[in-house]
Amino acid sequence: MIKPLQPPTRERRLNALSAYLGDIESLIAEFDAGVPSTRIRTFSQIAADDVSAALRVVGEIDGLGVVIHGARGCAGALAPRVDRPWVVTNLNQRDTILGADGALARTLRQLHRRHRPWAIIIVATPVVAINNDDIQAVAEELSDELAIPVIELRTDGFRSRVAATGIDIAAQAVAALVSPGGERRSNLINLLALEQGPGLTSLVAQLAAVGIEVNVLPAGANQAAFGRAAQAVASVAVFDDEADVLGIDLERLHAVPFLHLSPPIGTAATDRFVSELAAFAGLPEPASSRTGHEVASLAGRQVVVALPPSQAFAAADLVKSFGGQLAGLSMDWIDALHLGALKAIAGRHPALPVHVAAGQPFELVNWLGRLKPDLVIGTPITAAIAARGGIASVAVQSDELLGTEGEVRLAKRIERALGNPALARRLAESAQAYHPGWLKRSADWHIKREVR
Repeated sequence: MIKPLQPPTRERRLNALSAYLGDIESLIAEFDAGVPSTRIRTFSQIAADDVSAALRVVGEIDGLGVVIHGARGCAGALAPRVDRPWVVTNLNQRDTILGADGALARTLRQLHRRHRPWAIIIVATPVVAINNDDIQAVAEELSDELAIPVIELRTDGFRSRVAATGIDIAAQAVAALVSPGGERRSNLINLLALEQGPGLTSLVAQLAAVGIEVNVLPAGANQAAFGRAAQAVASVAVFDDEADVLGIDLERLHAVPFLHLSPPIGTAATDRFVSELAAFAGLPEPASSRTGHEVASLAGRQVVVALPPSQAFAAADLVKSFGGQLAGLSMDWIDALHLGALKAIAGRHPALPVHVAAGQPFELVNWLGRLKPDLVIGTPITAAIAARGGIASVAVQSDELLGTEGEVRLAKRIERALGNPALARRLAESAQAYHPGWLKRSADWHIKREVR
């Protein structure tokens, strides 16, 4: 029988914060003292929630059917990928009041008849959290009827302020798809990654070159990949803070050890990553990869890094290796998994400004306007916000940073951004999104400590 999957929120499990603006030492002191003070926003702009984060995970699995159990409209916007078999139950007002177990069962049968997925995951939405449908009972009934795994993924969009909670919930559902049994394969390692791209492909090739058989989960994984996951000698995450629940569950359910390594971003970090995995698998020490591309023009430049936590810390190390000065960090969330990295950076920058926010452009614009950095390295959205403020910006996705090639890719983009100051000036001359009076307020004006 498939049991409901509902891990604790990031706030409860790891004392995660979704709102903070201050210096890095004060943030560390709060975590060292125990549970950090919870902050809330009295004004909040749009941000991803646990539902969209969960869909991002399951949408990368080949051959998996996804049922979005909710109303039309918003469910369409949450579609993981157009080339995946997914459907929406299209609930109406009557369904939200009286329940929609029948609509869910019909939708599951139709999805299976049309696409023949090897497994189906049902993603709950805020509407279902209100009408309290018994998704688990329907999943068990249809799993027996269709003779494939049908798993509930219980997200509701408002239980947690940290979208990564949705990644955790999806990870438990993904772990339930792994087939038990099979003999251990001495060179087989599960590489836990949520996003496909050239960076992941390059990293897999580098691992394969030293004799490691790589089984990537869940990004791009098919039924065969899930079938051999329990035979691996170890699992390792590309980004620990995104895939730790999946690694922990593979260890708990299938006794596959979960290794904790630093992200393979940059030449030095990638060499360490490959070497440690080779040593664990009993393989010879690999040769060092080629030297990364140097950015001489970064010397003396003030740089703000605005990326998800693991990527932000690794990119901060690259800024140092390129000769730049770290001026600030902006991250979607922060939790106990990041305490070691925070302390490492605080050792070099004890008064470093830290901004914790997801999808809060007003705070970012205000904060950057006060820091006045020479360069911002961020996600496409944060880089666009910075560019409109007249700051040279580099946009990178998580996958694009991986491996030795990630360092080279980032260096070239930095050179282009700094070599074209006219673009930043032109963008700064365009109409600004916020009135000057609005920006006179402090950047943390709407961040308040929660009173219990």
